[in-house]
Amino acid sequence: MNGTTKPLLTDTLRSIPGFFGIRLGSEPAYHMEGIVGHVEIRRYAPALLAHVFAEGGHDAAVGAAREKLADYIHGDNESREKMEMTSPIFQTTGEFRMFPIPLRKQPNQDGWTVAFFLSNHLDAGEAPLPDDPAIGILESPEVLVATLRYNGYDTEEHRSLAKEELILALAGSRWTVIDHVLWASYDQTFAIPHFRRNEVQALVARTS
Repeated sequence: MNGTTKPLLTDTLRSIPGFFGIRLGSEPAYHMEGIVGHVEIRRYAPALLAHVFAEGGHDAAVGAAREKLADYIHGDNESREKMEMTSPIFQTTGEFRMFPIPLRKQPNQDGWTVAFFLSNHLDAGEAPLPDDPAIGILESPEVLVATLRYNGYDTEEHRSLAKEELILALAGSRWTVIDHVLWASYDQTFAIPHFRRNEVQALVARTS
């Protein structure tokens, strides 16, 4: 953080329910289009996101990206505006069409793109500009997404198993995956693992 802003005591108190997976902030709005086993098909409404790319392996890159985005919503922006805590945080290793994010990376550069949900009610021109030029703001379009929930730590094993389960569940259904997956984390890293909500998500199309 740039030293001019930091979370207030009230923010810390509001975070206490998060230990137990209780989420008080807003989430992206969607309409349920169908269910395949444990997989939900959601039509997400347009929403505002802040995103940043960080180099390195998953834990280091996602940790660095989350810190940058947390600084932004806590006031490291042109208007020094503090924004509400929301969920989830999205993460992916490459380009994806679910959100049209222009990745700021070189062709052979390894890392993760992390996107933080900001609002269902603002467009990109209404969000305060970040102090950090690496952070971008965009309004995602309406998208049709398959989602599978899983709990516990955000580990490579859990992400891989959830991805396999999602793809297997949709095999032979009327829904076809048309982009590689991303992951959504709904809780802070300090939350009790049993209560932590994670999702694997993929852009899908309905087949005839």
